[in-house]
Amino acid sequence: MRPRSVALGTVVLVALAVSGAACSTGDDVVGVSADTDPANSDAMETAVPGSIQTEPAATNGASTDGFVFSAPTEDYVITFPGEPSPTPLVVPLPTGQVTAKGFIYEDGANAAYITSVFDYPEDSIGSDPEVVLLSARAGAIANIGGTLVDSQFVESDGVPGVAFAFDVVDGANSSDGNALVFVDGLRLYQSFALGFSGQTEQFQAFLDTFMFTDDQAGDS
Repeated sequence: MRPRSVALGTVVLVALAVSGAACSTGDDVVGVSADTDPANSDAMETAVPGSIQTEPAATNGASTDGFVFSAPTEDYVITFPGEPSPTPLVVPLPTGQVTAKGFIYEDGANAAYITSVFDYPEDSIGSDPEVVLLSARAGAIANIGGTLVDSQFVESDGVPGVAFAFDVVDGANSSDGNALVFVDGLRLYQSFALGFSGQTEQFQAFLDTFMFTDDQAGDS
């Protein structure tokens, strides 16, 4: 049987349902380092909006080769395995919908890597970041038809987030995924990696390169 591409499933994953999820307890808070010095350049003579390619990013002393992507909001970077393609993503909200600035890299039919960012409309979410984060997590898991495997609260440069792992069973195919979501005021940052089982190390390496830049001031 020819394996199908997982990219469409990842796109669905980012269309988060942000209502109806209760705040759970028992998630541990851990630290995520964030430090970077991005520089603008082109890749393969084709510019991707909001992206850069420079030296491998470093996280906790480890380096990852790939395409260093700078968000169009200029407040974070993350290193993809290859050059991502811009993919606008419609995010349904109880008050309507917004379009997230999404970027996806497909590793053949085996995996897809994605990052996106958008701002909630004023007064569309509560003031408790844990409720927003856990609603985003619950919506993501529900939309992809997955099962939550592990989850913990994280923090980077004072910005609260949640990191979680999940799996998806689709007939004879079994997929795993890792996600990292931050919320800063009205802004939601989402990074996901999804693919056939056995790629957890690569997925986590991708998420570990997420870094807020000096332009992220905690007051988006």
